[in-house]
Amino acid sequence: MTHKPGNQSDLPVSTAWLFPEYNFADMDVRKHRYVIMERILERGDWNEINWLFDRYHTRGVRAWIRRWGFRALSRHSFALWKLVLNIRRFDTPTWALDMQADKW
Repeated sequence: MTHKPGNQSDLPVSTAWLFPEYNFADMDVRKHRYVIMERILERGDWNEINWLFDRYHTRGVRAWIRRWGFRALSRHSFALWKLVLNIRRFDTPTWALDMQADKW
């Protein structure tokens, strides 16, 4: 896996295609961590996913999924990561709860 020049924690160059609306060279792994997690969890390859967990640690990725996964990931990706990381509780937006209530 190739990284941008500089700090080894920099975003892998192989992920540049995931961020077409950003100036990839200016992306900061702290400032852009939420979009980085979302894009790599949704469409990254195993090397990029390993980098993600090395960079943000399992605890940080779990916290992001619990807070944002329902909103930011596809239903399939969210289900996968909940299973892989044994996540049972997560934030559900009010609009989703309202939709679920309307079904009954």
